[in-house]
Amino acid sequence: MRKIVIALPKGQRLLGKAYEVFKRAGYSSTALEQEIAKKQRKQLEFVTDDETAVFLLVRIADIPQYVDKNWADMGIAAFDCYREYELSSMTANSSMRGDNFKSDLLPDLVLCGTTRFCVAGLPERQDFYEKCKTNHEKVLEVATQHPNIASRYFAAKDMIVDIITINGSSEIMPKHTGVDVIFDIVETGRALTENGLIIFEEAMPIQTKLLVSRAALKYDENVGAVIERLRDAIA
Repeated sequence: MRKIVIALPKGQRLLGKAYEVFKRAGYSSTALEQEIAKKQRKQLEFVTDDETAVFLLVRIADIPQYVDKNWADMGIAAFDCYREYELSSMTANSSMRGDNFKSDLLPDLVLCGTTRFCVAGLPERQDFYEKCKTNHEKVLEVATQHPNIASRYFAAKDMIVDIITINGSSEIMPKHTGVDVIFDIVETGRALTENGLIIFEEAMPIQTKLLVSRAALKYDENVGAVIERLRDAIA
C-alpha cells in the first residue's frame, strides 16, 4: 500500500505541536519522537510505526510548494507561508500556483498562539500613518518579508503604499532607513520594543492550517481517511 506523505515544519517551535496533531489521530512515529527530543536534527524522513505514512521535515515556507507540486499529500503550514505562496502567482509567471491544494478542510489548528501580523513603526510616525488612511496624496513606505500579503492588506484599506521587500531584521529599518512602517509577524513584541517601535495596528492572526493536495484527495481514498481521523482528533 502506498504510504501517505506528510510534510511537517522542521523548526523547533512548531514541529512538536504539528506532530502531536497527527499522533492524536493515530499516526505515531517513535523514531520521529526521538528525533524531536534532539537539539540538532539531521534525519528528515520518518515512517509511522504502523508504516501507513511517512513524515518529511521541511522548512515551513516550502510546505505549500511540496503539497502544490504533489511532493507531499498533505502538510501543516502557517498562513503567512501558504497565503504568500498563493498570492505570488500575481507577480510570478505561474498562474496555477496554489491551485492544487485545499486549505479549508479543517479549521485553524491553533499552533501559533497569539502570533499575528502587525503594522509597527516609531512612535513619532504614528500620526503620519493615520493620515495615510484618508489622504491619498501621501504614500506610506512599508518594509516587509511578505509583500503580497501586505499589498492585499493595505489595498483593502484603500491606502497608497510603496512596498519594500526585505529578507529579515525589519525591526531596525524605521530607525536606520527611514521607512514609515514595517508589516511583520509579531509574537511577544519584544523585538519591537528593543528597537524603539510600537504596534500601530494588529492586522490579522497567524493561523496554522492543514494543506491537502487536490490530486491526492481525488485519487487516493486513504488521504480522505486521514483527514477524517484528524477531524476527530482536533474536535
